[in-house]
Amino acid sequence: MNRLRVGQLGGVAFVVASAVFAQEIGWLDLTDLHPRERIRSPHAGSGGCGGGAGFEPILSANITLMYIDRTSYSVGEEVTYEVKIQNTGKEPIEIPWTPHLGDLEPGDPSESYTYLHAAISLDFTEVYSNRSFSIYANSYGSSDVAGTTRKLLPGETVFVRARQQLQTYEEWWQRRINDSSPLNVKVSANLMLNKVTYSPGEKSDAAIDQSVCIPVRTRTGASLDAALLPAKSK
Repeated sequence: MNRLRVGQLGGVAFVVASAVFAQEIGWLDLTDLHPRERIRSPHAGSGGCGGGAGFEPILSANITLMYIDRTSYSVGEEVTYEVKIQNTGKEPIEIPWTPHLGDLEPGDPSESYTYLHAAISLDFTEVYSNRSFSIYANSYGSSDVAGTTRKLLPGETVFVRARQQLQTYEEWWQRRINDSSPLNVKVSANLMLNKVTYSPGEKSDAAIDQSVCIPVRTRTGASLDAALLPAKSK
């Protein structure tokens, strides 16, 4: 954001910086590693952006990884990172604004409900193979629960601060990290949005989450460099 540069350029720069500040809708804090979860979790789920949307996006955003807290990480360590999301399209983007999915759950266990889910990914890519894995910070929101969503209007920006454990369960990555220690990677960020409907079902074990992808055409900013190390011995 670099607002300290304002004083270097005098009054004109102050006006420009103020205009930029007016376009920021705030910071979304996803650093809580123990968010409030639902009492009633679904037995199964389906759909969502992970399975391929198949729709032409009408929403567009630039996703920029602004910061990671270190230049090297052992598997199992926590990563704190900051991401900037800018709406570059012509339509507003509704951003889920709480890490606490449990706050959206209605008191009536027989009631269906719909919520928004955003997955802000931190993507680690090995340059030579172009293989990657991701860790995710999640936010949720519902128009039925005040304060849990915000509109990101065209041209506006939101900053997200997240903390997640660096973990991969793929054998290829585990072997590569152990053999190459340290393994140099490129780190970038991205965003997926889903609209999810929870249906309780007639039996307690029949509840499902049905996800529908909200397609967003994303452009990622420059990646950052980091090194991965094997998990530390206990």
